[in-house]
Amino acid sequence: MGSSFKNDIEALAKHYSELVKKHGDAAESAQYADRGTQERRMEVLCEIGVTKSSKVLDFGCGTGQMLSLLKRTIGFEGEYVGYDISPEAIKFARNAHPEGRFEVRDIIAEPAEESFDYVLVSGVFNNLITDNRGFFETISRTLMAQARKGYAFNMLSRYVDYLDEGLFYEDPAYAFQFCKEELSPLVSLRHDYAVREGSMPFEFTIYVYQSEIEPRPLKGQS
Repeated sequence: MGSSFKNDIEALAKHYSELVKKHGDAAESAQYADRGTQERRMEVLCEIGVTKSSKVLDFGCGTGQMLSLLKRTIGFEGEYVGYDISPEAIKFARNAHPEGRFEVRDIIAEPAEESFDYVLVSGVFNNLITDNRGFFETISRTLMAQARKGYAFNMLSRYVDYLDEGLFYEDPAYAFQFCKEELSPLVSLRHDYAVREGSMPFEFTIYVYQSEIEPRPLKGQS
């Protein structure tokens, strides 16, 4: 399975490394329009239950802006770990945030056994690649196994009035059903927030909580 995404991951790593070289620590280096919309997405992810003492994995961490947000908003004193496939982003993050731990890691080719209270994923599933759903499902299964309490991610929604040909837009119901059937019975879908004032919500966030109850297919579904 890992080899099927190798070319896509290499292309994404090159793309984001070039953005970091061009934009440095700015929101544009992570393909966001501005810092405000970037942080709004992160705030919604953290509402899964992150506290000041949590151990957090920021998957697709870029230059480490999630750590800056957590420290500023909740006085974060926990353990922060960031994974990214861009060496340029990780180099920048290490210099800017010596208190965090940052790793260049492709978890499909090089899985990690470390566990975290919460795993947070912002923007990782947005770029159009060869098999977006396969990528999302593979990554989500791997990350859910590392989350002691919960896994939160966002995706662009198909409920939009504009489509960018280079981006991937998912049906929120599909992502919800996958999580409910494959990851945990405890799933919450949020499509109620806008990242900028006056705009329509064009993305969604899903919280998946760990449970002792095994997930199961919907009744009548194979």
